[in-house]
Amino acid sequence: MPDRPINKLGHRIGARGGRTRGAILEATRRLLDRRHLGEMRVADVAAEAGVSPSNFYTYFKTVEEPVLALCEGVAAEFQPLSRHLEGDWSAEAAFGAARAYVMDVLLIWRDHGPVLRIEHMLADKGEAGFVESRVRRLRRAHLAFERRIAVAHATGYHAPGLDPRLASYEVANLVESVAAGFELLRRGETPPEAIIDTTAHIVVKLVTGR
Repeated sequence: MPDRPINKLGHRIGARGGRTRGAILEATRRLLDRRHLGEMRVADVAAEAGVSPSNFYTYFKTVEEPVLALCEGVAAEFQPLSRHLEGDWSAEAAFGAARAYVMDVLLIWRDHGPVLRIEHMLADKGEAGFVESRVRRLRRAHLAFERRIAVAHATGYHAPGLDPRLASYEVANLVESVAAGFELLRRGETPPEAIIDTTAHIVVKLVTGR
């Protein structure tokens, strides 16, 4: 049985501590729906969680730390998405697989958008924990995209100068960008299905070259 996680005091976190830590994480998630990260203080998170600031510091040093923990939770939800990229991508099957991937990314962004936007922002600024969280979250998708792009490249469907590894990052980031800006795209009265289908067609083209 794996060891239980350790709090900031060096003690193993038991059931009661796990509930307190979970309450802090959920409070952080709720506050992010209403405020910018820069507006949140430890006292705000503690009050939202119904604990004292000293209880907060038992588990986290800064407001960014529970946000990072939430990012790591979202990363776990992303891992199964690679199944859409590892199955049948022949002919029409490729569109169905790409669309399923796009849909799942959209759903995760719908549920965790505020957290993921902070991950993107702080990763882009070079914050090590958030860089690693983003890399870990997308690693399996990157690798799956890279394998498919490499096969298409080797069989002549892509230009000789295309780098499959770099292309895999760009395809994954394209879908992330659509998910992050989904509501903005809909403001032009564009039907959601059109956004989803167009994104899936673009992914198929970029991955397979067909």
